[in-house]
Amino acid sequence: MQKRHVTEWWQSAKKKRLYVSLLFIAIIVLSYFLLIQLTKPESYNVQLFSVAEKTIRSPQTVEDTKKTEEEQQKAMDAVPDVYTHNRETGQNRVALVESLFDYVNEVNKEASEQDKENAEKAEKENKAAPAATTIDEKVKMLKSKLSDNVSEKMTTGLSDNVFRTLLEASSEDLNTVEKGIVDELTKIMDESIRDDNLNSVKVEARDDIELSSIPSAYKDVAKSIISYAIIPNETYNKEQTEERKKEAAQAVSPVKILQGQVIVQEGQIVDRESYRQLKLLHLLDQKMPVKQYLGYGLFVLALAGLLYFFTKKQNYPKKKAQQRVLIFSSIYVIMLLVLWVIRILEAADLNNIAFLFPAALAPMMAKILLNEKYAFLSLIYVTVTSLFVFQSDSTSAINLLVSVFILLSGLASISMLKDYSKRSAILQSGLWVGLFNMLFITFLLMINNSTILSSTYLLSILYGFVGGFGSFVIGIGLIPLFETVFGVLTTSRLVELASPNHPLLKKILMKAPGTYHHSMMVANLAEACADQIGANSLLVRVGCFYHDIGKTLRPPYFVENQLQGINPHDRLTPKQSRDIILAHTTDGAEILKENHMPQPIIDIAAQHHGTTLLKYFYYKEKETNPEVTEAEFRYPGPKPQTTEVAIINIADSVEAAVRACAEPTKEKIQAIVDGIIQDRLLDRQFSECEITLAEIEVIRKTLNTTLNGIYHQRIQYPDDQKGDQKNEAARN
Repeated sequence: MQKRHVTEWWQSAKKKRLYVSLLFIAIIVLSYFLLIQLTKPESYNVQLFSVAEKTIRSPQTVEDTKKTEEEQQKAMDAVPDVYTHNRETGQNRVALVESLFDYVNEVNKEASEQDKENAEKAEKENKAAPAATTIDEKVKMLKSKLSDNVSEKMTTGLSDNVFRTLLEASSEDLNTVEKGIVDELTKIMDESIRDDNLNSVKVEARDDIELSSIPSAYKDVAKSIISYAIIPNETYNKEQTEERKKEAAQAVSPVKILQGQVIVQEGQIVDRESYRQLKLLHLLDQKMPVKQYLGYGLFVLALAGLLYFFTKKQNYPKKKAQQRVLIFSSIYVIMLLVLWVIRILEAADLNNIAFLFPAALAPMMAKILLNEKYAFLSLIYVTVTSLFVFQSDSTSAINLLVSVFILLSGLASISMLKDYSKRSAILQSGLWVGLFNMLFITFLLMINNSTILSSTYLLSILYGFVGGFGSFVIGIGLIPLFETVFGVLTTSRLVELASPNHPLLKKILMKAPGTYHHSMMVANLAEACADQIGANSLLVRVGCFYHDIGKTLRPPYFVENQLQGINPHDRLTPKQSRDIILAHTTDGAEILKENHMPQPIIDIAAQHHGTTLLKYFYYKEKETNPEVTEAEFRYPGPKPQTTEVAIINIADSVEAAVRACAEPTKEKIQAIVDGIIQDRLLDRQFSECEITLAEIEVIRKTLNTTLNGIYHQRIQYPDDQKGDQKNEAARN
């Protein structure tokens, strides 16, 4: 099996979509793993209670969840329990005491009435007067009433002596005792009484009773009653307490380990707290939290999605869009690999080695291989990625400093790179970018209040110059690889192909000199037209050089290579001549493919005649075969797919027609140009490219002006002068 070149694989039609999709997915996966490796925290071989060999700082800002939980617990513990004060409790206790005295009065009254009634009855019956109701009977009556009418069991809370003393007291004393107890109870129950201060409140109340106006004989009874009556009037509110504790915990700010914060100082003992923080930061195991892995995955997918939609918005043909996506993605992967190298150098404790990073490489390659829009997009991608990558043992200020440097260096690269048709011009741009990098590093370090004119500073600006100039040196080496792998055509590649020393151009010159001259003339015409409408004039010129290379297989069968009076087609049928003429487009494309020429040049060779009709041989065949169709005598195409091919399509036919004209005048040239353009439009040859009618009009005027300059009427010399000129020409 014949070995196929990589550009032929790229041009394969059947499986290209699958290959492109798989390659793009592979690039995304590779970018993800490279980014993970770049952002994975550095691992330290540190043992608990060992002496730290170097100062270890936090590579990122993370929340110390354990410390946060401890602070939240402290805040919750500081929240006092919430109690609900019930004013009805005090009122109920006062009512309870008042009911006690009411029942004492009631029992005394009933007993007195009963004694009186018994005495009257005995007197009527001439009997001896019965004994009065004893105190024990009154106590019994009082306890019975209290048990029946009071929900609370006062009979067990108060002793019989209390009841007996109250029942034996006079009404006057009883009222005094009641008033003293009620007043004190009302005052006490208005205060906050809980289980934890109940005893102290009772003691205070008994002390107040001792100092009150209650007769001394009843003070002990009053103390017992008020001590019994006082109960807690505030109850624990669990819901409100939990809510306040929750609010207090939420109000605690998360405890964070800040990026750049010193975890352990060189020479210090690694205690339990420092060791715990090292584990939390994954500085002992080189692991990251799962959410960080997921976050970087989403980040890479976001970059891929933005690239896809950015390319789609440019309205490129599908094939070209796929090519640009893969080129851009490959450049990004290369930058990740370079970042990896820089991180390895950082691990060697080289100060400010990050300034060696070739920040100008991605924008430079994207501008040359794609365009300026992609250059800016690549700069954004690399700058954003650097914010995640440069998070080693430095502070966030240094990280930001490096990212700003990358942004400025990339902008300088895009601005300074203007002429990239020659390697010397590219290197000159690299020299300027290197000088700008030195300036950028100088003022960035000054802004960061770093020491100027120190060895670290001088080394940093040296890194900047090497990184800037080296970006362009590396780019010059990588661009040919991209040209080969992706079949992309750059300005420098076009300049190389335009060299007369190119083997294929030499082949055309040696085998088909007439075709070579014709190609040069077409190149001049087409280039002038492309310049006027803003097309790629260099691509047009170089494409013209090679567009008729298929004629080198059978040079004599094309009029520009025929010797005077000898036409091989005179011995062939129209169909045989047709096959030879039509084949030069497909033959040319095959020759260019075999020589690994860029796809745009191959497309020009295949499309420069579109599907136009080979009129001369068609009508000649029609004379003997009326059934013949136009489709049999049309070029295989396809029609011109780009503006550049459309220009060559017109210029090629115009140059051949004007050259065949015996005495081209301004009027004849204009008629030829107008006729060919009108024929192409009516034949819808430009229906698949983006050329506009306004651009075609500019092309028409440009061709007329250029051809009139070439075929201007010469001065009519006398016959003897003509003869002298002919002799002079013969001698030359």
